[in-house]
Amino acid sequence: MVLWAAARLPLAWSQRIGRSLGILAYYLLPSRRSIVLRNLELCFPEWTALKRAEIVRANFISTGMGLVEGGIAWWGSAERVRSFTQIQGVEYFHSALQQGRGVLVLGAHLTSMELGGRIAAMTLPASAVFKAAKDIQFNAVMLERRGVYFKSLIANDNLRGMLELLKSGSACWYGVDQDFGAEQSVFAPFFNVQTATLTLASKIAQRTGAVVLFSYSERLPCAKGYVMHFCPVKDFPSGDLVKDATRYNSMIEEVVHKSPADYFWLHRRFKTRPQGDTNPYD
Repeated sequence: MVLWAAARLPLAWSQRIGRSLGILAYYLLPSRRSIVLRNLELCFPEWTALKRAEIVRANFISTGMGLVEGGIAWWGSAERVRSFTQIQGVEYFHSALQQGRGVLVLGAHLTSMELGGRIAAMTLPASAVFKAAKDIQFNAVMLERRGVYFKSLIANDNLRGMLELLKSGSACWYGVDQDFGAEQSVFAPFFNVQTATLTLASKIAQRTGAVVLFSYSERLPCAKGYVMHFCPVKDFPSGDLVKDATRYNSMIEEVVHKSPADYFWLHRRFKTRPQGDTNPYD
C-alpha cells in the first residue's frame, strides 16, 4: 500500500516517506547496520569512524528512498516519471542497436536502481535479468510490474535465454556486482579488496558479439529528479576474465566515489573469500 501510494504523491513527499522508512530500518535492523559498517571499513579504511557512521545512516536513508522509488517505478504513470527524469548517453545505445548487434548493458546495484530501470525501459527497448525474491507473493508482484515496461524478464540462471536474446540483436540489462559464490567467479579488486566477481558477462559478450555498455542511475538532490547514464565500454571482453572483472569493478568504484551512500552496502559483498582468507562478517 505504501509503495502504491508513493506513485501518486509529489516526488518530494515520496522521498520524505522513504527517508523516514530508512531511518526506522536503521534503528530496527542492527545486524544489517553492522554489515554496512563492515563494508565501509573494508572499502574506505582512510575514513574516520565518524564519517563511516554518518554514511551508514545515510545509506539506510538512501535505501528507504529506493524502496519507495520502487513504487513509483511499478505504479507511476509514464507521464509522471518522464516529468522528473532524463537519460544521458542514449546515443551510445541507439548506435549499438543500429549495428544490428545485441547490447549487453552492465549495471550496478545502486539504491535508485529500480526506478532507473523504469526510466531506461520507457525510452529504450530492453529486457532485464532478475534474481527471484524469496517471498513468493512479492516475487509475483515484482515480475508482474516489471513486465509492464521491460520487453522481457530473464532469470539469472537462464543462460540460454540471455544468449538467444543478444544473438537476436536485442538489448539486455545485467547487474553482476553481487556475491554468488566462487564457482562462476574470479577474484578481482573492488576498492582494493579481492572480491568474487561473476565472469558470466564476459563469457556472454564473447559468445554473442554484443556491444557492451555500462549504466547507472543517479538521484539528484532536493527532489530534482533522476538521471540514467549510459557509457561505452571499449575492448570488453578482453579475453582475460580477471582483467574484465577488474574493469567492471573499477567502473562501479568511480560511481560510488561520487555518492558513497547510494550503493547497496546492505549486501555481504565480500563473504566469498580467496582460499585461506576469513569471512569478514564473522
